[in-house]
Amino acid sequence: MQKAVRVFVLLFSILVVIVILSLWKKSDRKNAIAELETRFGAQLSIQEKEFYLGCSSPDLKDLREFADLVKRVGDPDILDLTGAPALATLAGVEKLKSLTSIVAIDCPSLVSAEGVAGLPVLTQLAFTDSAQLTDVSAIRDLPGLVTLDLSGCVGIASLDLVGLPALENLYLSRCRQLKDLDVSAFPGLRQLYTDGCAGLTTIAGLGNLGALTDLDVSNASGLTHLEGIENLAELIVLDLRNVEIKDFSGIARLPKLRVLRMGGQESIETLEPFTSLQSLRELHLEACPNLHSLKGIPSGVSQYAGFTYCPKLVSLDGIEAAGGLEHLDVTGCENLAEVGAVAKLPNLVQISLVKCRGVTAVPFVETLAKLRIVMLGGSGVVPVTVEGLPLANEELIFDFTVSE
Repeated sequence: MQKAVRVFVLLFSILVVIVILSLWKKSDRKNAIAELETRFGAQLSIQEKEFYLGCSSPDLKDLREFADLVKRVGDPDILDLTGAPALATLAGVEKLKSLTSIVAIDCPSLVSAEGVAGLPVLTQLAFTDSAQLTDVSAIRDLPGLVTLDLSGCVGIASLDLVGLPALENLYLSRCRQLKDLDVSAFPGLRQLYTDGCAGLTTIAGLGNLGALTDLDVSNASGLTHLEGIENLAELIVLDLRNVEIKDFSGIARLPKLRVLRMGGQESIETLEPFTSLQSLRELHLEACPNLHSLKGIPSGVSQYAGFTYCPKLVSLDGIEAAGGLEHLDVTGCENLAEVGAVAKLPNLVQISLVKCRGVTAVPFVETLAKLRIVMLGGSGVVPVTVEGLPLANEELIFDFTVSE
């Protein structure tokens, strides 16, 4: 009997301890939440499957004390530090092993990514427009990282990323100090953006990116070649604006390319280098000073073709090869005069002849039944000359406005 009583007393004591600990933990959690909100102005959203934590307090210089408070509340998934004015380093964030996303956009004092190394389930890391960030050596050993966004981090001069086996999206837009980039360690990369990286001269390992679907190197004016680009068998979108590449043979071998954006290339005279791109659906060429002929346009271009501000383009002959084209834009081709070939585009829905001063008539409106909008602002066509024209589509709109 006494033994049974002792067992009962022991079990009751354990239960009391559990209740006390539970009440203490609940109270401690409540106090931690209150301190996060009052001291740091933190915003917390704790749902069944997600714990979001946002903080942009001017008192936040690192995350050491902050992380200790957060741990008393629970295991956060998302940490948003956007706009924190005094945050200089992420030291302390290593305590929050549960994080899947860290966002530190526009943090003007942030200089180091210290603390992020080794977070086991982190999938997204964004430092967008944190202009003083220079030390990114801590971005390593992140087995689950899928997206890394360093866009607008203009202080970064070098990038040595290791231990990121799951990386799929790498955004480096406007990293103007970046000189060279080696992506050979990221065969699973699907999106690579280096647009606006004016100091970039080489992208090593590009040919290893067999899964890449999107490549934007526009305005990376220091590049003169893209070695290995012909190996990008999955590439769908390519933006080369204001990159003076002279050899287009590698691009012409991309089997799945659907969107090609180019501009500023002096070496483009015709479209013949791109004829083989039979998967192409959109072709954007702007400010190509020597483009004088549309002969060679890939026949599959159907969604959009734009040849804007090309001063040597005087005729649209050749465009008829893209018989399924729906949208044609030749804005700013001031010497363009011959547009008769447009009549051979039965699927055309919209055409822009804005600022094409040499174009004085649009006879194709009499035969194209699907054409709905003809933009003529600043062209040589006078409004009175289109009045009374027999239109194939009575709902056709002539737009004479000019937008800058």
